[in-house]
Amino acid sequence: MSETTVSASGSRWPGLERRAPWAAALVALVAGLLTMTSDPIGVFNDDGIYLLTAKALASGQGYVYPHLPGTPPAIHYPPVWPLLLAAVWKVAPAFPASIVWFKLLNPVITSLAAAGTTVLGRRLLGLPWWVAFLGAVAGTLSVPVLLLTNLLLSEPLFLLLLLPTLWLTERAVRDGGVRLALGAAALVALLVLVRTLGGVVLVAGTLLFAWERRWKEGAVFAVVVVALLLPWQLFVWRAIPDFPPELLGSYGPYLDWVATGYREGGLPFLRQVVAKNLDATWVMLGIFTSPLWDGAARHVAASLGTGLFAVGLVALARRGRAPVTSLALVGYLVAVIAWPFWVDRFLWVMWPLLVLITLVGADALVRGARAAGRRQWAQGVLAATALLALGHTTYNSRGLTRGWQASASHQMTGAGIRLIRAVNDDRSLDGQLIAAELAPMLALYTGNPVLPVEILTPREHVVDKAPAEHVAELERIDRRFHPTAYVVMHAGPFYSALQAATLDGGRTLVDVSPPGVPVRTLKVQVP
Repeated sequence: MSETTVSASGSRWPGLERRAPWAAALVALVAGLLTMTSDPIGVFNDDGIYLLTAKALASGQGYVYPHLPGTPPAIHYPPVWPLLLAAVWKVAPAFPASIVWFKLLNPVITSLAAAGTTVLGRRLLGLPWWVAFLGAVAGTLSVPVLLLTNLLLSEPLFLLLLLPTLWLTERAVRDGGVRLALGAAALVALLVLVRTLGGVVLVAGTLLFAWERRWKEGAVFAVVVVALLLPWQLFVWRAIPDFPPELLGSYGPYLDWVATGYREGGLPFLRQVVAKNLDATWVMLGIFTSPLWDGAARHVAASLGTGLFAVGLVALARRGRAPVTSLALVGYLVAVIAWPFWVDRFLWVMWPLLVLITLVGADALVRGARAAGRRQWAQGVLAATALLALGHTTYNSRGLTRGWQASASHQMTGAGIRLIRAVNDDRSLDGQLIAAELAPMLALYTGNPVLPVEILTPREHVVDKAPAEHVAELERIDRRFHPTAYVVMHAGPFYSALQAATLDGGRTLVDVSPPGVPVRTLKVQVP
């Protein structure tokens, strides 16, 4: 993987090098289409909310939650992905016949991201073209990436936009120039309007403009990003005071929710979140790189992978390489490790890029060992890299042949379909406000306004809710919104909580479901 190899390979096979990004895109597209599921939209909650807000945009209601009482402003997710879905909603057949149209979006986006990852690996990260190609394909054709591709989530679009954003911001920091700074700022703002964590590129770029003493470009970059994001932030800030507090966890802004968790939990809560997320990350790395051997083998594989990745970050941090990419990724990893949510999903969206940076680390160590005349060290690094690649390939080969990329959505689909049928079969619920599990999914497929039956809190990331907490939350939801009925799974925590709940104003719950069915419908009776 030396520079000599790079130049030689580039001159020897120029045709293959030019076609490598398109080949990566084709492979990723075929994989995305072959693994596409027929599962309904909404099984992961977020995908249902995205499509509901897209429906509101397409129908002229504005950026609101059309399934919640009072259609409050949609301040949880930035608007770019819902806007794209709204465009499809406008031209596609009426829902649910349009599901396949929506599901085609992410395979196409992921294929473009595979091409972009190949180009970025070669031109920005300095890898040989064939290494960049193999890394991009290996990263994209992984179980977690294809799981995200199967769902109507914004992660693939985020990865696709992140690649040119990093490349242009690196150029602006390295070469200077107001025009480059303006272009980089526009891309960063667009990235943040897809996923809020794109703000790490704003921080990294601003710091490195200052480090290079490019004060003018740095000021232009930061001011333009803030100016472009200001309308969205004003939209959020104006909505918060009147937003129902019972819905802020699932539908309110991210940063306020997390800040509340840390205000209430303090340093002990931070330690718990970091410990849980680090443990989950370590376990995930071990499984991905040593799927056939448990115990010490997984710790060794996770250590090797982490070490090579860290070396790659250090190598890219040097001036003239990719310091923005390095610093932005460090910021991203720090943020997600401290975020009280499922850490795996935050890492999966970046997986192709993380694979490339691990290869950059291996390449740097091999070149350094060879330059020092330590051929055995170089061979050892190549052997360790090959072992990790074999483990990663084995895991994904086994996973894709066994359908792991669809297993999570399949598990939730059964419950979702039962809930939908329970509501659609009861004509007395037509148009009525209900509270239910998988609320966005039910709203999409029934047309009813639907509330969640729980209040999402940061604390539950590290400590499971007690039964009494579920009861208290349901009582708060009922007191605020007075739904007509509750539709929940018999086996979950909410059915027993509803039976124990005491409603205000003499309201009582009557279970009208047939005995023995897994879905329970409890209707409210008013004196």
